[in-house]
Amino acid sequence: MLTTIGKAFRKVLYVGGWAPLTVLLVHWFMVSVLHAYRYWPTADIQMHFMGGMAMAYFFSRLYQALPRDAVRSSRIVLLELILVGALTTTVAVLWEFGEFIPDRIFGTNIQISLANTMQDLAMGMLGASVILALRAYQLRAGRAELREVVTDWVAGSA
Repeated sequence: MLTTIGKAFRKVLYVGGWAPLTVLLVHWFMVSVLHAYRYWPTADIQMHFMGGMAMAYFFSRLYQALPRDAVRSSRIVLLELILVGALTTTVAVLWEFGEFIPDRIFGTNIQISLANTMQDLAMGMLGASVILALRAYQLRAGRAELREVVTDWVAGSA
């Protein structure tokens, strides 16, 4: 069983898990070793943007690794973009909860203000949007795919 877990972990890292892990390690290094946010408070903005990009890349790569036997390609494309965007936004929200909880329990000040929290969320989603736009271009996803899915949905053959 341990070898199965090890193999799964290696595959997740290989597929794209290295990207958010790298951002997390850079964040840890900047906080714990360099104390960078004390000297460069706006570094938080770039870290949230990079975190959004890394998570969107990771979710996109995980999605690409799934088998796709019986689903039409237009649906696969749109489903990937929707899922990657939604999952990345969820991670951004959970990250902010991870900042909020220590502030309430231990009296820290990780979340400086509501404006800071909203900016963090926006930067994470903007980073994800960059990856989504690149992936949509790579997949040649456009109006035709969206029109096909909507037409099928309206007709009831979805």
